[in-house]
Amino acid sequence: MGRVLLARDPVLDRNVAIKLLRDDLKLPPEQLPSLLERMRQEARASARVVHPNIVALHDMGEDPELGLFLVFEYVEGPTLKERLQTRGSLGPEAAGKLARELGDALTTAHAAGVLHRDIKPENLILNRAGAKIADFGIARVPDSTLTRDGGLLGTPAYSAPEAISSGTFSPQSDQFSLAATLYEALSGKRAFPGQDAIAVATRIATEHPPTIAGACGLDPHVDAALFRALDKDPRKRWPSCDDFGRALAEALALSPRSRMPTLPDRQRRELEHGTERRGRVLAVGGFLAGAVVIGLAAFASGALDRGPATAPAPSGEEPNEPLGFLAERPPSAAPKRDPGREADSPSAAARPAADGGAEEDAKAAEPADGASTTEPRPGEAPDAAGGI
Repeated sequence: MGRVLLARDPVLDRNVAIKLLRDDLKLPPEQLPSLLERMRQEARASARVVHPNIVALHDMGEDPELGLFLVFEYVEGPTLKERLQTRGSLGPEAAGKLARELGDALTTAHAAGVLHRDIKPENLILNRAGAKIADFGIARVPDSTLTRDGGLLGTPAYSAPEAISSGTFSPQSDQFSLAATLYEALSGKRAFPGQDAIAVATRIATEHPPTIAGACGLDPHVDAALFRALDKDPRKRWPSCDDFGRALAEALALSPRSRMPTLPDRQRRELEHGTERRGRVLAVGGFLAGAVVIGLAAFASGALDRGPATAPAPSGEEPNEPLGFLAERPPSAAPKRDPGREADSPSAAARPAADGGAEEDAKAAEPADGASTTEPRPGEAPDAAGGI
């Protein structure tokens, strides 16, 4: 619809881009005023959108000879179309960055009530600072079927089905155009190819483009993200261009599926598999160790529940004290007492007899550790009973 001239702003001493309406459109007189008015309204709306990935609109004016013109910031760099023609398709990382930038920029414009209506590789400028969307504020011809010399004005290769059939534009139609553009950026081929505008429009309305993830060595989620944005029904597309851009970028960030992996890729996969195997071995070992600990604890608990047990006596020796002493006080050597005095003592009758009768009493009365019963140890005094 227009042509762009590189100009110089003498006031601010900077380069600018001036866009003018083409003088060969031969629009009917009744359509020109409405078109100019829509351009003014959308130019004012575009001026309210501030985003680093949108070409800024500086000014708008009218010239007696040239008519309505718009003044944009000058962005140096090739368009996406030029980049694809000279260097081929974009890689996953560059395409993911482009998807995030453009998705966020379009969602910002939509929130301000501005629709682009003409997203395509020609309108995307690749600058060192990032991609820039151009042509905001330029209205499309009100009647999408406006013809010139028997053909459609321009090609609808990136237009949404509803935009072609009924001239209905929305944030979802911009999303469709963005998806068709990114499809071409990744594959190097148009989603809806064709030389005839009518044939292309028919394909957009009735056909689905072929998948590209397998041929490009990308994760299948790339196709899923693209085809949702390219759905014929606007209601089934992503909620916003930002959602679409982020989803596609995440899919592109997944490990690429390559038929011939490089040596670093193979080493990474072997390392991952080795880590998984070590993890499984450690898990099994931990399980077995836990089972052993639980078994030992259960065995010890059962042994205690069964009550006192007698330890086997060494050969030629008397049995040791029962293990029940763990719950009582440990046994101690009793001092030897005078049998005569014990018989006279009132506590002797009250003392219960130990198992084994007098023989056990006699053993208990023997001196411990070979202690003498007649002479006290150094520093000790005899007790009242004459024992130690």
